[in-house]
Amino acid sequence: MRKTATALTAIVLWGAAWSGAATAAAQGEVPAPLQSAAECMARVLRGTPGVMNVEISVAPGGGYPILAYGFADPSGRRRFTELSLFQIEGIDDAPYVFDRADIQGDVVAERLLPVWKARCRSGLGYITSVPR
Repeated sequence: MRKTATALTAIVLWGAAWSGAATAAAQGEVPAPLQSAAECMARVLRGTPGVMNVEISVAPGGGYPILAYGFADPSGRRRFTELSLFQIEGIDDAPYVFDRADIQGDVVAERLLPVWKARCRSGLGYITSVPR
């Protein structure tokens, strides 16, 4: 039952994110609250020691922001992360989500998750595509 509920939640989150992004993409711009959340996350990143090259771009076709940054992992190798940020209606505490898979092994993002949620209302989702 737990796996089914998790899978259903992922599909619902993906559908909501996709439909919200599709609406904004049709307009060709990122909704202001979603852009503001990405800018908030970027400000937090810029104030984090060891983080470099923080940038926000817009997905091809518009609709949602992509937050990118670099850092050196504990072994000294350079890492690069890109987070696609989506807005989910009906979630009050963290309506701006990015895919958990985007931060696998990212020590910076793992450390900043509580800060992003508290300051920027951004959190994790399990965003998956549904095969047709």
